[in-house]
Amino acid sequence: MAELTTVRASQQQRTRTARLPRASLLLLAQVRYHFRLLLRTPRAVIAGVALPAILLLVSNPKSGNVGTTHLAGLAVLGLTITAWTTHGINLVAARESGVLKRWWSTPLPPWCYFVGRIVATVLVATLAGAVTVIIGVGVYHTHITGPAALGTLVALVVGGLAWAAAATAITGIIPDVASSWPILSLTYLPVVLISGVFGAVGKTHWMQTVASYLPAQPVIDAVTRALEYSPGKTLFSARDFIVLGCWLVGSLIAARVLFRWQPTRATRRTSGHDRAKQATAPRS
Repeated sequence: MAELTTVRASQQQRTRTARLPRASLLLLAQVRYHFRLLLRTPRAVIAGVALPAILLLVSNPKSGNVGTTHLAGLAVLGLTITAWTTHGINLVAARESGVLKRWWSTPLPPWCYFVGRIVATVLVATLAGAVTVIIGVGVYHTHITGPAALGTLVALVVGGLAWAAAATAITGIIPDVASSWPILSLTYLPVVLISGVFGAVGKTHWMQTVASYLPAQPVIDAVTRALEYSPGKTLFSARDFIVLGCWLVGSLIAARVLFRWQPTRATRRTSGHDRAKQATAPRS
């Protein structure tokens, strides 16, 4: 890490006299760059967009009304697959291949890279969730008003931010790419199952309480409330957004502490090299 810090410091010293573009332009370029990368990843499109749509069509083969809670759960499924699994795996792969290390040695501010990557992920994740809702409107004649559509988008965006930030934090404890899928799956499936992403499940009181504090059920509740909105009703529940806000802030703090720029294998190679030097060193 000391070597990496030295490289970055020297790079910043060389470019100190050169004026970088404005932060807004840098951020916009990062969002565009990572958005295109995600769209070129078949896994992001197939898993996040196609899977919830297929489940919706299979679970409701007849054209007719579909429950808003069921529709919201499948929309959140597409959102979370993209914001959690796809984002987490891609981030670990970028670290282990040395991409993050190369980005870190450039004059680009680290915050700009991460904000751009998270925003691009949230855009794709929101698109995945919105596609499911659009199918519900077009195929199953789910009634949705302008305020309801706007509220649904807001709920998906806030939920996507919380999930993408949490995925960024957990990558710090994932040792390599091979371990990313098992770790992300084991932490993801229990949350979405007890939160009702696939529909109502029998839960004890304590499970319901736990699920209400996890980041999936508040998104489902927020999307459901938005889809069912009508004049005279409340569009949002403050509790849902407070829980998601706590997950967002807490995950960003955890990411600040846990995140690593250097590949794990580089540390292993260095350690092996040091052991070899110690083995061949003359003994006093």
